[in-house]
Amino acid sequence: MLTPYLLRAPAATDGLRLFCFHHAGGSAAAFGTWQRGLGPRAEVLPVQLPGREGRLSEPRATDMSGLADDLVRELGDHFRPPFAFYGHSMGALLAYAVARRLRDRGAALPTLLAVGAYPAPERPGLLTDVPGMAADDLAALLVRIGGMSEMLLDYPEWRDAAIDLLRDDLRVCHSYRHVPDAPLPTPIAAFVGDRDPLMTPAEAAPWAGHTTGGFELQPVPGGHFFLRESAPVLLGALRRSLAAATARRGVAHAAPGERD
Repeated sequence: MLTPYLLRAPAATDGLRLFCFHHAGGSAAAFGTWQRGLGPRAEVLPVQLPGREGRLSEPRATDMSGLADDLVRELGDHFRPPFAFYGHSMGALLAYAVARRLRDRGAALPTLLAVGAYPAPERPGLLTDVPGMAADDLAALLVRIGGMSEMLLDYPEWRDAAIDLLRDDLRVCHSYRHVPDAPLPTPIAAFVGDRDPLMTPAEAAPWAGHTTGGFELQPVPGGHFFLRESAPVLLGALRRSLAAATARRGVAHAAPGERD
């Protein structure tokens, strides 16, 4: 069944599916080159949230809990093993919320939860001062961190539309209330830009407490949007993390005699 959350139906194969969740103010286009970069190791499936690009006329999400529930309902049939999640910034928190929903429902879990550019869920979120910022100040901040092209400043209507989208997405992020729970059995790989002005590796390190399946913290050259600045480095590291997680899953599901 085709869902508006995916740009196309997944291939009818048994290969690894990588569902990618975009950042606040962004879209599925953030992962437009990933299939070429990852090659045949995984089928890249960018998740498109409502209120942008082809879903521009649809109401935007208003809270993290409702959005996670909707994603499980809409994408649940496509979460067939093996599959993995990558989420960037807001997408990291969303991917984690979806993984927890799947665990709570007794459904299959991702082979790997890869999170980029977002603190661990129990820590304060990013850009919590945005609701009170004037549009000009917010636009300047976005240009400074690489979240908006400086060219948009010359087109007020486009600039304001981008800012409105970001504000709504951040409302979703800031609606998240972390409730401590048992860690996931899914391995977690956390990626952090080594020059990210919004967070430090220390703020990502506590992601380790959310898994019993293994954790790795990987700095990536670049700022908050290192997925654009250092795509080859990130994709190379992600390939290795996916391969390691897939190998661990294979051992965990092997018969006793096959593990020797």
